[in-house]
Amino acid sequence: MYYRVLQILADGQVHTAEQLNQYLSLGLGELEQALNTLITYGIRFHSKADNTYQLTEALELLERSRILAALPRETRQLMADLEIHSVLDSTNRHLLTQQHLTMPCVCLAEYQTAGRGRQGRQWVSPYASGLCLSLKQRYVALNEPLGGLSIALGVTVARALHRLGASDVGLKWPNDVLWRGRKLAGLLLESRWRMDCEIVIGIGINVKMPPVETPNIAQPWVDLYTVLGHSISRNALAAMLIEQCLQTLISYPQVGLAAFRPDWHDFDLSYGHTVTLSHDKRGERVTVTGTALGIDEQGALLLEVGNTIQRYVYGEVSLRL
Repeated sequence: MYYRVLQILADGQVHTAEQLNQYLSLGLGELEQALNTLITYGIRFHSKADNTYQLTEALELLERSRILAALPRETRQLMADLEIHSVLDSTNRHLLTQQHLTMPCVCLAEYQTAGRGRQGRQWVSPYASGLCLSLKQRYVALNEPLGGLSIALGVTVARALHRLGASDVGLKWPNDVLWRGRKLAGLLLESRWRMDCEIVIGIGINVKMPPVETPNIAQPWVDLYTVLGHSISRNALAAMLIEQCLQTLISYPQVGLAAFRPDWHDFDLSYGHTVTLSHDKRGERVTVTGTALGIDEQGALLLEVGNTIQRYVYGEVSLRL
């Protein structure tokens, strides 16, 4: 019921309880319950007075028809399914646990109750303030490393944001998207082997975050509204990312990471800088400090430590820009 209420309030105009009741046949108790649910999800209201309700600003909700209309016909023909949910625990988890006979599949959610980031972190995004997008692809055989695919998709997202006007966007290994040192987007690649290899890539982008305290976000962040200086359609952004990420998922077994390494070098924020890498070794968390020298053919991070060059396939990089 809360979503039906939000669909009416999304225009940002003032609506009375009487109007909402007329449209939706709601009692005051049901209406208050729906509004409280929206507040829990991060939706912000002007102060209510005399049974009137108004969002602090209009919202663009995700619409399947608008996204499909913005996709090229060839991309629509490639997709097996496009799901849009109001609330999910995690778009990645949803696709991983669903049995899809044909792929690729795409899933979006306005809000995640347990959004997942890298290194077991939570991805925090108030309702309809960002883009929570996951894509699923199946590979019968994949000779290229998954670490390389993760980097290729990071490059794909960085390219797309750069074309939109985020000129200072860069990548922190393996695929965190930063803008002037603040996190703009993140990716999480997960895989599951059954008869073949199923890949799910989750993409989270801060589009227009509400100006409120976000204590659950543990690092400096930024949104596209701040970066670009103007609003952008989330439906158009979703369509653009779906198209370009699907192209990467489909072409990767043939072209591998080699097709993305030149752009990785251009976006690489760590190259030539002293960085600290934290990773697990024999059950213990250890750190190593060295000079970042880019990535190798498989997407491993190269660090010059002392007089040797060491490669790392996983871990968390800290850098100062």
